[in-house]
Amino acid sequence: MKGQIIAIGDELISGRIVNTTSSFAASRLFAAGHVIKKITVVGDDPDDIKEALLAGLEESQFLIVSGGLGPTTDDITNESVSRALGLPLERNTQVESQIREMEEELGEHAPEQFKQKLVMLPKGAKVLKPDGHMAGYELKYRDVYMFFLPGVPEQFRLLMVEKVLPRLNELDTTRPYVAQRVFKLFGLQEIEINLRIEALAISGKGVKIGYYPVFPEVHITVTVIGESEPEVLRHLESAAKAIKDEFEEFIVAESDEGSLAATLGGLLETNGLMLAAAESCTGGLLGATLTSVPGSSGWFDRSMVTYSNRAKMELLGVSEATLREFGAVSKQTALEMVKGARERSGCECALAITGIAGPDGGTPDKPVGTVFIALSVNDTELVHRFLFQGDRWQIRRLTVETSLDWLRRFLKYDSVLPGYKPVE
Repeated sequence: MKGQIIAIGDELISGRIVNTTSSFAASRLFAAGHVIKKITVVGDDPDDIKEALLAGLEESQFLIVSGGLGPTTDDITNESVSRALGLPLERNTQVESQIREMEEELGEHAPEQFKQKLVMLPKGAKVLKPDGHMAGYELKYRDVYMFFLPGVPEQFRLLMVEKVLPRLNELDTTRPYVAQRVFKLFGLQEIEINLRIEALAISGKGVKIGYYPVFPEVHITVTVIGESEPEVLRHLESAAKAIKDEFEEFIVAESDEGSLAATLGGLLETNGLMLAAAESCTGGLLGATLTSVPGSSGWFDRSMVTYSNRAKMELLGVSEATLREFGAVSKQTALEMVKGARERSGCECALAITGIAGPDGGTPDKPVGTVFIALSVNDTELVHRFLFQGDRWQIRRLTVETSLDWLRRFLKYDSVLPGYKPVE
């Protein structure tokens, strides 16, 4: 079965909202062996929606349509489907029941015109989740299966996983078996990764190797498509092993859900270490990155944002003499910051960051992008100067990734420098 994804909404074509629902659907459909031939984005215009639907019906065996199912006047998907397919809108008793239950739970009543809009669905529509509080329905038309889902990402993802994918798997029993591994790399440019992958000459039936930048990382995907699960898994493991052996030092995570922060957290936990941090130019981004990992309280203690010189002195004990002689952005200040973070937190590990993220503030000796990162693990203290390229956001993001990668490498390999090499 070949399908298409259609995303509806003025907020998508204007760029106000990123179209995350389509990317989520495409990745899950591909992983399940379904073929997506096209992704279309249209605004809240009845003629454009009609054109996209009719084209999809001619070219596909299933359609995933997101957006425009709400109660407001700009939610026009149901009316557009009715016009495009010549199907009258009918009152759906299941949706009515859902609304009543929700009103009872909340103790509030929605305006009547909103409720009337929600309960009127195209003839033949089957509500996907009659026991839930969200829109979404299946509609079969001329042997094409259409799934209309809300544009709210959380609701869309839930219905895709719980209802749409199982239904499509049931309808398409001849789809191929697909298996995939993802490797997230930091410290190598895309062109170098390209050359090294070509030199590996990985082969195998149905094996595809892809790589694409996801700043500041590059992700490698190993995908195998075939009819036999054992054969597919055998080829996948062989190709994945070749990738891992070639890039092992640079691999910071090995799954879609994995991250450098989570990988580092695992190493800290395994070694029974707690981490503290002191940040200047990153302004809390390091701490936010670490605490995005569930369970990070088991290995991350605190991050002290010491943006001003006064904060560095008061919170970390950096000496006024050091700041006056060497400046806030210096090797000496970074070392005193990391020492202060260790002493004040009582943690076994610490990271400290101080630099110039720009766009102003650089000098000939310390241009924009100059960052000093200090690391302290037990009795070892190290500091390096880095020179990052990019805008303010990129410099800050590279700083965080490099600091975490340096600590990862130190804990795993003892003395290997970060993938993004220091300038001295």
